[in-house]
Amino acid sequence: MKASGKRPAADGEYRLWVIVWIALTCAIVAYFVVALTVNPVATADNPVFERILMTFSVAYVIASVPAKKWLLVQADEVDSAALRRAAIIVPLVLCEFAAVTGIALRLVIGAPHYYVFLGLGLAGMLLNFPRRAK
Repeated sequence: MKASGKRPAADGEYRLWVIVWIALTCAIVAYFVVALTVNPVATADNPVFERILMTFSVAYVIASVPAKKWLLVQADEVDSAALRRAAIIVPLVLCEFAAVTGIALRLVIGAPHYYVFLGLGLAGMLLNFPRRAK
């Protein structure tokens, strides 16, 4: 008996989420390249503002893990494909926002610690790598 050669729909969906994850992770790397090549608009030393935004960025990355788990539980209870998609994309966007905050600080006020924000975003992306459904 021959295998039909068709892949299950879950396999295609998993590949889609891995591609989305790779694209968003590459965007963070691109932000780093932009930060190295583009000069800031202005230079202003504001460490309090940086610390406040750093705290928010850390909170976003930390909150992305329980947010993903909570949304996945909700999706399983309701059996909702839309919630399942949200459970994958929301944590990635939270981590991306931490990186975008860093690049914005670099380009707008010339913040010297932008790379910490980008590192936080990358760490969050690694924490939220899509896993196959069991």
